[in-house]
Amino acid sequence: MSNHQTINWHKLARNLHRDIGYFCIGLTIVFAVSGLALNHLRDWNPNYIVEQVNKPITLDRNFTDEQLNNLLVQKFGIPEPIKATYWQSVDNYKLFFDDGGSITADFHRNMALYERITERPVIKQFNRLHLNEAKQGWIVFSDIYAVLLLFLAISSLLMVKGKYSPWRLKRGWLVIAGGLIPAVYIFVL
Repeated sequence: MSNHQTINWHKLARNLHRDIGYFCIGLTIVFAVSGLALNHLRDWNPNYIVEQVNKPITLDRNFTDEQLNNLLVQKFGIPEPIKATYWQSVDNYKLFFDDGGSITADFHRNMALYERITERPVIKQFNRLHLNEAKQGWIVFSDIYAVLLLFLAISSLLMVKGKYSPWRLKRGWLVIAGGLIPAVYIFVL
């Protein structure tokens, strides 16, 4: 009599599918959120919040730089210290603040533009991971994640038996449609 047990491959595949699926939930959320953000680059900047305020202002070419600085800071109510200033051209004077903001004074149009760019918390980091802009180690991890997703997809085809099986015509069309949609988009549209 042998103590050797046969392996129940179906049960093993189901257990692996479940546990790998749990592991992949967090990664899938990160990639889904960043994927949505990156899909809409024309609509918004997924990495930075760009704040812009344009105001009319009466500018006098006889102002000293210090008078111009005081006028611009007062006009926009910026509490930050001035980091640097310079003349971009005869008509454009630029002021930079410690927090990354800036004011551009346009003497020709008598307008001043305040602009401040700040990073979008969390989403910018998600995007770096999604685009593989991180270190080499993340690329290896992303490859492992891709293999795990392939396992989940393939094992899901083998897990359900009977009338709910994806091999039945009733549900099989969903599997086919999932593969056809990208193929049609790539090769036909």
